[in-house]
Amino acid sequence: MTILDLFDGALAERADAFAYDELGHGALHAGARRVATRFAELGLRRGDRIVLYSENRVGFAYAYLAALRSGLVTVPANVLYRASDLQHLLANSGAARVVVSAQTGPHLAALAAAPPAIDVAEVERWAEDAAIERASPPPPKPDDVALIVYTSGTTGRSKGAMLTHGNLAAMAAQLLTSWRWQDRDVLLIALPLFHVHGLCAGLNSSLAAGARIIVFERFDAAAVLARLGRGDVTMFFGVPTMYVRLLERADAAAPPRLRLFVSGSAALSADLHAAFAQRFGSEILERYGATEFGFALSNRYGGPRVPGSVGVPTPGTRVFVARPSERGTNALERVPDGEVGEILVSGPSVFAGYWQMREASAAAFAADAEGTRWYRSGDLGRYDPERDVYTIVGRLKELIITGGFNVYPREIEDEIERFPGVRAAAVVGVADAARGELPVAFVETDGAFSADALLADLREKLASFKVPKAVHVVPSLPRNAMGKIEKARLREELAGER
Repeated sequence: MTILDLFDGALAERADAFAYDELGHGALHAGARRVATRFAELGLRRGDRIVLYSENRVGFAYAYLAALRSGLVTVPANVLYRASDLQHLLANSGAARVVVSAQTGPHLAALAAAPPAIDVAEVERWAEDAAIERASPPPPKPDDVALIVYTSGTTGRSKGAMLTHGNLAAMAAQLLTSWRWQDRDVLLIALPLFHVHGLCAGLNSSLAAGARIIVFERFDAAAVLARLGRGDVTMFFGVPTMYVRLLERADAAAPPRLRLFVSGSAALSADLHAAFAQRFGSEILERYGATEFGFALSNRYGGPRVPGSVGVPTPGTRVFVARPSERGTNALERVPDGEVGEILVSGPSVFAGYWQMREASAAAFAADAEGTRWYRSGDLGRYDPERDVYTIVGRLKELIITGGFNVYPREIEDEIERFPGVRAAAVVGVADAARGELPVAFVETDGAFSADALLADLREKLASFKVPKAVHVVPSLPRNAMGKIEKARLREELAGER
């Protein structure tokens, strides 16, 4: 099955129902077929890569759906990319065309050499031009590559993860089942469509359900609360920082009640989970995902939703907590329940590998004795058999080893974020001649805050080797477009101070 099979099944029953904002399913897909006709007239052929370098708008959706219909490979580009990142993405993907907006076009034009540009506003005009014949190319196969999504590059130069039409169908089916998605649902997102959270969890799943998605170009807490307050929205997807802002802006009036709030892309603190539930009357459902496999774990829709955990495997997904080993080795050893290990994932949503990176693709997988291929996530987690949930504790590359002891930054960050006056925290390791590494904390504060008082509090709660060597107060922690803290930049700051 492909993602288009799911779209077309919903289209057959929901042609006149709203799909994207005020646009119906029938109109949206008809417009995409017209855009597919224009793409063919421009010489784009099956397998060609087309970059979508635009902010959230309906033209992005038209171009994406047209590419799926045409057998083109969509390459979403972060709108914050500039010369270096953009040049790498274009060169590595071998892009034939780039869809740009008034906002992003000048950055593409500034490059020494770039593929021809298509204005996203022109895409929208094509979609609405009834005189253009609607293309009906042969349908893609499940193993055909649909997306090349470039990773954030926090551990090196970004790599293009290849997601097939079958991968996208599996992701959508998993979420429709896990979250009881129905055609009457209305999802509001202000997440970027260039990321799998917004594109695959949001747009794809909504269209596959025959439901409606309302897309904001960017997140604004007041605007989101006002739109939720109209009473027709049933679901909201966001990242933890969005939920912090919604709590801050919620006034004395009763906040809107939705059937489902979902958080992902970064860790959601237990305190934020509790505060939101108390104020909004809804428990946020936290899930775990990655570009390479979509959404592998989710708290149960029917509960319990365990704060700080990411729940259980989504349908069809298998998760293995393995003792960390060198890349390239296939000796997989499962750690005992309750112990920390690397999260490995297998299932129909797992990607096909990295574009033009055979060695990196091979190193990303390991096979067990039964021949099952497991993707090595690089994330550290544990399974709690008593509550039957998984918890993510950090990245393998972020593990701090001090004096022979393993220190997981998330454990320290959780304690710091419970301290009065702290909005967010990040803990990284700094080299130390005697102990190998020492933990150092960076904190965003809100109002009165005392670093000395924080350290005294941590000494009462944590083992001595886990207490940060120093606390750096910063105006704001560096985050990527999805709200994930960029710890590599914090390490660079520490290196520059030495």
